Amino acid sequence: MSTAIALNPVTFPLSGTRLIEASAGTGKTYTIAALYVRLILGHQPDDSLPRRELLPPEILVVTFTEASTKELRERIRERLSQVARFFREKPVKSDAFLEAIRADYDPALWPACARRLELAANWMDEAAVYTIHSWCNRMLQQHAFDSGSLFHQEVNTDDTELLNEVVRDYWRTFYYEMAHDDPDFLALYGLFQQPDNLLGEIRSLLNNADPIPDCLTPDQDIKTLMTAVNTAKQEALQLLKQPWGVWADEIKALVETAVKNKVLPGVNYKSNSIQSWIGKIATWSSDPNQESLDLLTGFKSLSPAGMANLAKSGQTPPVHPGFEAISRLPGQLAALPNLKIELIKHAIHWIRNRYDSEKQRVARMTFDDMLTRLDQALQGNNGQRLASVIRQQYPIALIDEFQDTDPVQYRIFSTLYPAEGNAELGCLMIGDPKQAIYSFRGADIYTYLRAHQDTEGKHYTLGTNYRSTQHLVDAVNQVFLYADQQPNGAFRFKRENDNPLPFIAVAAQGREDEWVINDLAAPALTLWHWDITDADGQLKPVGLPEYRQTMAEVTASEIVGLLNLATQGRTGFKSSKKLKSLQPSDIAILVRSGAEAKVMRNALARRQLRSVYLSERDSIFASREAKDLLLWLKALAEPRNERKVRTALSTATFGWSYQALQQLAIDEPGWEEQLERFLGYQARWQQDGILPTLRQLMSDYGLHARLTADSEGERCITNLLHLAELLQQASGQLEGEQALIRYLAEAIEAESSQSGDEGIIRLESDANLIKIVTIHKSKGLEYPLVFLPFICSFREINSRFNTHYRYHDEQQILNIDLTKADDIRALSDEERLQEDLRLLYVAMTRAQHACWLGIAPIKFGNTKECQLEKSAMGSLLNWQAGLSVGALGSQLTHLKGHCESILLTGLPTINDELYLAPQQTEQLESTRTAAARIANNWWVASYSALQIEETQLIQEEQPPLPQELETARDDKQNDEADLNLAPTLKPLAGIHGLARGSGPGVLIHDLLEQCAQLGFSTVQANPALGQQLIQKGFTASEWTHKQEIIASALSVWLSMPLLEGENLSLAQLGADDYQAEMEFLLGADAVNVQALDQLVTRHTFAGLPRPSLLPRFVNGLLKGFMDLVFVYQQQYYVVDYKFNSLGNDDASYTQEALEQAMLSKRYDLQYSLYLLALHRLLKVRLGEQYDYDTHIGGGLYLFLRGSQSPSGGRLLTKPPRELIEGLDKLFSASTLNGDTL
Repeated sequence: MSTAIALNPVTFPLSGTRLIEASAGTGKTYTIAALYVRLILGHQPDDSLPRRELLPPEILVVTFTEASTKELRERIRERLSQVARFFREKPVKSDAFLEAIRADYDPALWPACARRLELAANWMDEAAVYTIHSWCNRMLQQHAFDSGSLFHQEVNTDDTELLNEVVRDYWRTFYYEMAHDDPDFLALYGLFQQPDNLLGEIRSLLNNADPIPDCLTPDQDIKTLMTAVNTAKQEALQLLKQPWGVWADEIKALVETAVKNKVLPGVNYKSNSIQSWIGKIATWSSDPNQESLDLLTGFKSLSPAGMANLAKSGQTPPVHPGFEAISRLPGQLAALPNLKIELIKHAIHWIRNRYDSEKQRVARMTFDDMLTRLDQALQGNNGQRLASVIRQQYPIALIDEFQDTDPVQYRIFSTLYPAEGNAELGCLMIGDPKQAIYSFRGADIYTYLRAHQDTEGKHYTLGTNYRSTQHLVDAVNQVFLYADQQPNGAFRFKRENDNPLPFIAVAAQGREDEWVINDLAAPALTLWHWDITDADGQLKPVGLPEYRQTMAEVTASEIVGLLNLATQGRTGFKSSKKLKSLQPSDIAILVRSGAEAKVMRNALARRQLRSVYLSERDSIFASREAKDLLLWLKALAEPRNERKVRTALSTATFGWSYQALQQLAIDEPGWEEQLERFLGYQARWQQDGILPTLRQLMSDYGLHARLTADSEGERCITNLLHLAELLQQASGQLEGEQALIRYLAEAIEAESSQSGDEGIIRLESDANLIKIVTIHKSKGLEYPLVFLPFICSFREINSRFNTHYRYHDEQQILNIDLTKADDIRALSDEERLQEDLRLLYVAMTRAQHACWLGIAPIKFGNTKECQLEKSAMGSLLNWQAGLSVGALGSQLTHLKGHCESILLTGLPTINDELYLAPQQTEQLESTRTAAARIANNWWVASYSALQIEETQLIQEEQPPLPQELETARDDKQNDEADLNLAPTLKPLAGIHGLARGSGPGVLIHDLLEQCAQLGFSTVQANPALGQQLIQKGFTASEWTHKQEIIASALSVWLSMPLLEGENLSLAQLGADDYQAEMEFLLGADAVNVQALDQLVTRHTFAGLPRPSLLPRFVNGLLKGFMDLVFVYQQQYYVVDYKFNSLGNDDASYTQEALEQAMLSKRYDLQYSLYLLALHRLLKVRLGEQYDYDTHIGGGLYLFLRGSQSPSGGRLLTKPPRELIEGLDKLFSASTLNGDTL
């Protein structure tokens, strides 16, 4: 029987160590804020001595998550401000606490109280409200001398790399010394093939707080350990075998006699069975190397209990020490010294010590280290002094969510705040043991129970639920009170008359609104009972997959029905004023795993119900979108590789149908357009980064519209944008496209590359959606309606999924079992079931109005027996193994009792009804239109944007093109005339037979650029390297038989003379003599294009006629890329490659034809701008020594198709100084007049 005192926040003692049990929804945060107010005011009950007023930095409030600290800080601030206003007699909604507090002070003191509370509220940003880890870290830093800590240490949320390195150190230290043919090494290799295998076995055991059994030889090498293990095993084994040389024959005779005398039934003890059992025992006992003994049913049949069970009525089975020994033998054999277990213990001890020393060496801490180091400091030589300093700093501590504490945390606070201490000191622990559900994070309910014992006589409870309706509180009380009357109690801690964790019923404050269906009060707790029958109509248990699928369909059907009624105004929450219709966001479905969430979301989606999974903890790098994005990046990095572009377009995220991809394969113009797009994306990536590039790609291909039509579309878009952001961040630390691709590939393989929450999948939407959340994540939250469709699920502890078993002994001390013995498994699974019950309590108490539970006679695997006793729901029902499935209905009836708030019913009918969302009736305001046009005069232009009057190739202003597209556009414009050349009846020879148009020109430019990067001379000296570049760049099928022609042409281009009369070629240029693809920007302050045109025409090609430029203005920047700039004999030349076709053979490339091409395509303007940029650069680099006539060599145009013509396809021209200086002046002036380009 509980002796806890109902807590009154006004009279509660604020000193000493006290434990407050706050059941779900009973106002825990409200109570903390109330006690905080009293501490600020120094308030004490009338019969108590006055206490010192405290300030926010002196009141320690500890909780377990960052979100909780923010909520507590704000709630306390609001409460302080509210009480301050009440003391000033300002209009505030009053409550009993406010009235009582103010009544304890003379009205003359009210203004001073208000002032103090206001100051405290304003001081809350500096209040001592911390997570347990951040507070421990703060104490280590602030009291570095007393704690023996460094002043500054790096906090690592993910220290995986350091741990991996320590494991590799262990491997090198103990494993590398063995030869590969050493039998011991082969035995080790059979257990652990590499360090990662070893780490997988021990990772969960590396917490220093976990007790690991001592190793046989912790400081010895592996060979010594193996010898010790084998010796110990042989000694133990021989002791077991020793008596069986005699016992085997003796028990054989006894059993045969018992069968002969009709004491034991012959059907169970057949002669051949007895011979087999005894024969195996004899062989095992006589062979010193045989360890295992498998008697199958013999272990049970030859044990005293087995024989007593099988013996005929009234007969006494034979007695012999061997029979007793047989019953113990399986356990004794399992407990023999085990090499793998000893190796694991050896590794854990060594790695723990090395890991700690390495973290100390590099001044690094994990979150666990913050706790253990403060604990060690408090238990060390300076511990008393450190504790005294911290107590002076924080005389009062309020520990929130105390049920989630662990032994280390409790030892810290019990050391700082002894049970009997100074009246000015206090440690107030607030929590609910029924909600202790975080054992996987180290939380230990047994620590809470220990604190419960330590604070005997100082227990308090909060007894009123403010969250749920009266009906729902009654229903939950009925369920758990019924369970508490069972032999094990509601939470399975009951032992005869002792129950350290009883269920105490709570009262209900009630709610103003009521859950109604068709204007009638609806049940608060609905128990869906699934009676499933087989083909013969017999009741049977249901397997997990079928249970999940059916309950998901039932739940989805029920929710659709409720929401469709709500659209008609027939379902919702009714108050005295009106009915608030049910909305999807009012509904929460609580699950245990992502697998359950997926089944549930699919069932909802089939009925047009949108939902959001709020407990997603998967890595974004494990998503399908990450794998697709990797293929995109590879295509963006190599846009001329058609195979990679096709692969990118074929990804599931693009969503193109097979027919669309097939059509693209035969649509050559369409395919060419895709390649040009990817060329542009590559340039955008290089210029602006990967994030804007991916956003542009998604926009260009309409992925938003395409994906949102799918039920998982929002999830997909969110993942893509999340990944794009992470890649943009990573690119700041990486060099080049391939480095980013490698980063993403490695992150996908590891499924994590981000510390903290950066790499966790983000919430795709916060719209009016049904919430699906794990029970663990739901703790502390509340929802109007809660569905628990899979509440009978369980995951039993077994050796397959657990590397070890954790359990507490009779002294409530945590133990780790590495042998995974059956009896220990049962203890560990019992603790699992206890926590499942607490999870069930948490789940049911999240609801404000109503809760639904899906109950069925569940089983796992191939068994035909109902296993409901292994689930939390089965434990509440006191279900016993072996009960018939038909008993479930009566058990549920007993659970319901006479509680009218509980409805016990069969499964609702599954249907395919769709959710008909209400139409949006709100009228949006009309869009506003601008009254005036805002000019966009400033932009970045390029040479190709300067339009020729006759062709007017560009009709509108366009943004600047990336380098590749600028080159492509230039060549495309220039090659338009090529396509109109007179047709020929026979194929053209050599290079003249290569395809014309923009594509080939881009590929040739890229080939020469790569040669420049590798070194022209290197490529010329190594033809295989040139061939490799050609094969990589010219991948389309049309080039398969043309690669030899290109290779031959490349050799000519690299060796042909660049300057007339000079023995100079590209291959003779040294690495310091040239710069490829030099980018330039010219400032253009309203440059008059007509003036530019006239100036260039006057000073080039003797003023010969040429197409005029359109009369516009360029305002902003003029941008360009020079194919090559080289220096020869202290003169600088600009080279531009042209792949234009001027005719069908070499004879078409005369000097006159070259000049005509220069004029018709306005290359005179191009090289003039290039030389202007070079002129300005040299003026800066060479300073006063620079002279245009001396240092500028001119513009060299290489018409590559004519490289073997008499002209060599070369045209070198150097405009006069007057032109360059005139251009320099023009681009430095400000003469805006007219339209800008």
